[in-house]
Amino acid sequence: MNRHHRRALAGSTTVLATVLALSACTSSETVNKVASDCTPAHDVDTVKEGVLAVAAVDYFPVSVTSDGPFKGTEADMVKDFAKQNCLEVKVVKVDFAGAIPAVDSGRADIAIGGFYRTAERAEVVGLSGPVYVDRLGAISEDGLSSVNQIDGHKVGTVDGYLWTADAKKVFGSDLSVYPSNVEMKADLEAGRIDVALDSFGGAKFVFGDEKDLNIEVLEPDDRIASTKEPAQIGFPFTRGNTSLETALNDAIQGWQADGTLVEILEKYGAPTDILDVGEPRLLN
Repeated sequence: MNRHHRRALAGSTTVLATVLALSACTSSETVNKVASDCTPAHDVDTVKEGVLAVAAVDYFPVSVTSDGPFKGTEADMVKDFAKQNCLEVKVVKVDFAGAIPAVDSGRADIAIGGFYRTAERAEVVGLSGPVYVDRLGAISEDGLSSVNQIDGHKVGTVDGYLWTADAKKVFGSDLSVYPSNVEMKADLEAGRIDVALDSFGGAKFVFGDEKDLNIEVLEPDDRIASTKEPAQIGFPFTRGNTSLETALNDAIQGWQADGTLVEILEKYGAPTDILDVGEPRLLN
């Protein structure tokens, strides 16, 4: 995904853009209507009665707010959640740095954008159960898929990623650290690096159109902790809102059981094995 996951609270980047200021909210819109005879699955407390305010970043394929209708993997999930609970969806458009503050300040009920479930973040906002995980991918012409295979090559990754500190220790002077994966992709295409380390899911969209590049999940290796225990991603929500927490976790369990999550990921071409989340855990 992107490095806003990796930093504990503020978050920090999109695939294609640099984070703006913490001020956050740029605009909002309501994207659905609720039928008059709707019966909610849960009685959910929200900032505004009958409305689910969603702090949404513009980050394909997770959440798209800038190109036509509100859509994306997590966007579709929250729209289905709202439908289950007879809530209108108010999209509060934010940058990554502003998403968590929007929820913490009460301007939004929930945030979407692939946010990691971290212990530090849990001190500020509530966190739903895990929906999927973020795995480390290796992008190269040769299809390298292990640390041993990559060792000795020129490697790139992005500043602030979960695995960057470990990669610095492993690859040393062979590692280049970039402000975003835009610059990293340019250097990979130009041959200045041999391997790029990025989120496997995000790499499918950033590098997937390059026919000469192979995208592999990096094999588990003790030297890079995130290869053995990838970060879990969930929905940040207003801390202390137990009605929203219960409803979110109930919806996630339902989506896991009835195949909705698989359908949504397949709709956007995302890998479905990221749904193997394991037991809930917080990233320290």
